[in-house]
Amino acid sequence: MSKKRGTIWDNIPILSNDRVRLALTLTLSIYFFISSLEGVKAGFKLIFAEWQGSILAMITSNTAAITGLALGMLSTALVQSSSAVVAATMVSMSGMVASGLPMEAAIRFGVPMILGANIGTTVTNTIVAFGIERGMTMNEFKDTIPGVIVDDVYEGLTIAIFFILELTTGLISNIVLRLGSFYTEVLQMETFFASFEDTIIDIIIVDPIIKPIKSMAVDYLGNLSGGLFMFMFWFIVIIISMSMITKGLERLIETGWEDKVQAAFENPTRGFLTGFSITFLVGSSSIGSSLVIPFLATKVVNLRTAYPYLVGCNLATAVDMSQIYGYIAGGTVGMILGSAHVLLNLMALIFWFISPLRFVPISIAEWLGGKITENENAVYSLFAWVITVFFVIPIIIIYLF
Repeated sequence: MSKKRGTIWDNIPILSNDRVRLALTLTLSIYFFISSLEGVKAGFKLIFAEWQGSILAMITSNTAAITGLALGMLSTALVQSSSAVVAATMVSMSGMVASGLPMEAAIRFGVPMILGANIGTTVTNTIVAFGIERGMTMNEFKDTIPGVIVDDVYEGLTIAIFFILELTTGLISNIVLRLGSFYTEVLQMETFFASFEDTIIDIIIVDPIIKPIKSMAVDYLGNLSGGLFMFMFWFIVIIISMSMITKGLERLIETGWEDKVQAAFENPTRGFLTGFSITFLVGSSSIGSSLVIPFLATKVVNLRTAYPYLVGCNLATAVDMSQIYGYIAGGTVGMILGSAHVLLNLMALIFWFISPLRFVPISIAEWLGGKITENENAVYSLFAWVITVFFVIPIIIIYLF
């Protein structure tokens, strides 16, 4: 008697009721994510009103760009989400501009923060490597390290080049500020944003949730403490809601993804598109890039075949749905800073994947991997790399500047 052929649903460990529950959870998570962006914006308006002089002094100082870079890097390394930090940056700068901060000052401080967030997010796949190290021999772990740090190198090279250009010439800020003029003068986006907020966000989020919480916070804590409470509370909600969205979307695509990814490594184009698609779906480059670490550890792929996948992950994080909404929620400021985020990742793609320089990140990762693994116990060396690059250096910069 022949065996009955199974269907794809036979392999999905989600019952019908569970799928409904998962859909509801995702819907609520998205709702709270949108609410959190509006909450952060409201909190920063209160903070800026009280600390206007100090904030203006920091943002308009000669060292503002360096401080912004370090803040973006450290914040992202701590919360493990560049999407959350970039979204919070956009709506925070938007709130400050609405409270009187000059647009140009907000953009020139926000752009370095976005640069820092892009490199801070690469710490996640290194942490994943520590997690799988227990099931590996030391030689296997050493072989995995170049593939683990190539993402750090890719983003590090990008930020090194474009931050220096931003610091010396204001390259990215000048480009996106011109785009901002196009958005407002030609496309008339201010009218679109006003209509969008009045008809959707105010009705379902601002009026029923944000305003009552803001009113209570101010009544009980005052403007400054209430603003700090609003910012911290809603920033935590950003992290939680994004984590819930990411986990939910991972559940939805968990069946069969491994086989598809392995097949995609056969050529660079398929690898790039797979990395882009997975990151776009789960809304997190940290998750997308981390998924490849077990393949590196088990030698299913190597550094060179995994590289296109990681490049795809990095580009997708600038255009996933959470980022797109963040651009809209931040109004004109959000669109300008969002353009900087997209522009940065497009330039990285051109430099390190399309141009003849594409071998550079791979070669540096192989060299650095060799230096890290010179130590008999490579785990300690890799740990020192993470602590120094992602935490010690940004803290020193923030303290000094």
